[in-house]
Amino acid sequence: MSDEKPPQLVDYFVVAGLAEASRALEEEQQPRPARPGEPITDVAVIIRSQGEEVPQGFTCIETSTSGHPVDLNAGLLNNPQMFLCYKRGRTNPP
Repeated sequence: MSDEKPPQLVDYFVVAGLAEASRALEEEQQPRPARPGEPITDVAVIIRSQGEEVPQGFTCIETSTSGHPVDLNAGLLNNPQMFLCYKRGRTNPP
């Protein structure tokens, strides 16, 4: 039988702090894009494969922020291409 014990919590430690080449967190962060001031007031789903167009005043979400397509039926065979659209404004409540 071995006399070795499994590692214990006290066997591990971390030295935390700034190195000489470290920069302040505020300098390292990328600026965030400004959010639109207008609230979303309306939502619609369109079926592109049946020839539906984006309604006037709406914005269609076709790709995610990482660039992937956001077809609501993506990955399903023989299903229509459906996309989410939104409208911003102050004429209706959010």
